Amino acid sequence: MLAFMIVMNVAMLLVLGKFNYIIAFLNELFGKELPIHLYSFPLGFSFLAFSSISYVVDIYRGQCKTSDSLLNAALYICIFFKITQGPIISYRRFESQIENRTESFELVSEGARRFSLGLGKKMIIAHNLSFIVDQILSSDISELSLPDAWLGCISYLVYLYFDFSGYSDMAIGLAKVFGFSVPENFNYPYVSTSVAEFWRRFHITLCVWFTDYLYYPIALGPSVRFRKFLLSHNVKDKTAKTIQSIFVPACVWTVTALWHGINLNYAIWGLANCSAMLVESRIKLIKNKKMDKWFRRIGFLLFLFLSMPLISTDSFENTRLFYKAMFFGKLNITPVFRLFSQAYGLFLIIGIIGCIPLLPFIKKKIISTSSLKLQRAWDILSSVLLIFILLISLAYLIKSGTSDFLYQR
Repeated sequence: MLAFMIVMNVAMLLVLGKFNYIIAFLNELFGKELPIHLYSFPLGFSFLAFSSISYVVDIYRGQCKTSDSLLNAALYICIFFKITQGPIISYRRFESQIENRTESFELVSEGARRFSLGLGKKMIIAHNLSFIVDQILSSDISELSLPDAWLGCISYLVYLYFDFSGYSDMAIGLAKVFGFSVPENFNYPYVSTSVAEFWRRFHITLCVWFTDYLYYPIALGPSVRFRKFLLSHNVKDKTAKTIQSIFVPACVWTVTALWHGINLNYAIWGLANCSAMLVESRIKLIKNKKMDKWFRRIGFLLFLFLSMPLISTDSFENTRLFYKAMFFGKLNITPVFRLFSQAYGLFLIIGIIGCIPLLPFIKKKIISTSSLKLQRAWDILSSVLLIFILLISLAYLIKSGTSDFLYQR
């Protein structure tokens, strides 16, 4: 029954959510022109499938009991604030909150503040940066100059973070209003010193889900049997261990790449992430820990910039042309670069600063002081700033209308 439920969820995910991607990938791979039919499917269906799998697996493992109420089980799978982009929460961590929630003015206040921050991330930063990203990526990539390419690269990464983390902040805020506790989903991922650390900071709940329901089952099951198979065919024990250590992350990253998109770009992206995680843990740069940390951070940022075209362009040919523009493009300042740097440069600068944990550092320093006046001043200023952010966000909504999240495109 467990296998049937998992297969049904994955099959529905492939048919409803990824079928057109499969057809497009086959067309690109074999040069065919198979028809792609545009049809509607449930928004955020992959998160419904993940929640459903989490529910049956947690029960199968004995980590929680079957819900006595179909309505409660449906609430866990379909609750509105996390349905399209997460955060993903396992059933065993959610079930106690269904019946034993506490609602209070303090939680409503905290939730409203968090929601306002997320709305500001989306409407003020991500919404404005989307104009830069869309303009550059929708233009003739073969004509991009080097400054255009790097502007598009940096803008896309900042846009991706603020768009995605903005949604998560709004979801966490709404959850607090209704008395639910939802785990954090982002923790300043761009300050990471490695690819492995990045994925512990970026879309945290998805990484936890893949670890709990994919990595450990493979590591404790198929990989062990695979190693025994190798040993039975006269493969040396050390070699078998090495192959086993590669086999598990390779399987996880194959699934991760397929979930994000079924095309050649995501296949290379998954391979690059898997290879980087395997290699970086075995590299020792210098003995000085502080210097080693900074070298690793620079190396990670370089990897991040190099992987950006794989997830932002719509074909491998455009990815190749984007790389060409990044490293061999003309150095001239184009009208597009001049226009967008003048009109949206401030939003990009604010976004870059927002990718660094500067405000949490200041808040921690203020709270650690014994000055009550300073702490009250911080509370008042932060509240006024959030009200200002909320009003500006509402102004953008009124002026521009709704703005799709990147995941919904």
